[in-house]
Amino acid sequence: MSIISEQNSVSSQRDTILKNRCRRFKYLMRNNRMEDAFAIADEFFEWLNPEDEMYEDVIGYFCDDELQEMYNEVIL
Repeated sequence: MSIISEQNSVSSQRDTILKNRCRRFKYLMRNNRMEDAFAIADEFFEWLNPEDEMYEDVIGYFCDDELQEMYNEVIL
């Protein structure tokens, strides 16, 4: 699997998780399950509101094989 396809796969997985959590949050709010909805919101706050730049955390991703190759190049 190429680096690009791995990155696309991770991005796709992240998008799926975000969509699922947003849908679940809205469902819980509609059904007056506020405590459950807020538990999801607490866990996924920065994902549920991406415009809020309060958190500057970066979701990092690396390929083990590529990292090992880079390490070997520096060491050897």
